[in-house]
Amino acid sequence: MLPASLGGHPAFNWPLVPGLPKEAYTLTFGKTEPAPIRRLKDGLMRRQPEPNPVKGRTLALLEELFDDDAMVFDQIASTSVLFTATLGPAAATQGPAIEISWRGFRELGVWSKVGGAPFLCIEPWHGFASPAEFDGEFADKPGLMYIASGSRKSLSYRIRVS
Repeated sequence: MLPASLGGHPAFNWPLVPGLPKEAYTLTFGKTEPAPIRRLKDGLMRRQPEPNPVKGRTLALLEELFDDDAMVFDQIASTSVLFTATLGPAAATQGPAIEISWRGFRELGVWSKVGGAPFLCIEPWHGFASPAEFDGEFADKPGLMYIASGSRKSLSYRIRVS
């Protein structure tokens, strides 16, 4: 058995439309996301989960969400997320949108640089950082996938821009 971990690393301009405030943007998940999230500290997964900031299917994006590092959705129900902004004073029209969908990945990392940056990373993962309390062999690390000798594992993600 081959223990493995894999994650995408797509990043997108944030804001997508120059001059539009970052607070105009949301992530809309394909399904309701009630499970708690996880956070990293010094590159390791913290022991305790945290309350999920997603309201139903919508996460209002603010730079402050990332003051405490990445948000790790390690029990994600969705297989897609839409990154977009609402434009106009009536908040009735949507601007450009990016949809990320995935198959075979079990987790999702969402992050931007602590202190602010002109990008947002939306990353499908199968596996995650070592838990802070983990001190063992890689093959025993939580979150890994195991691929039997001679077999294949297929994971994919798609980015649609509209």
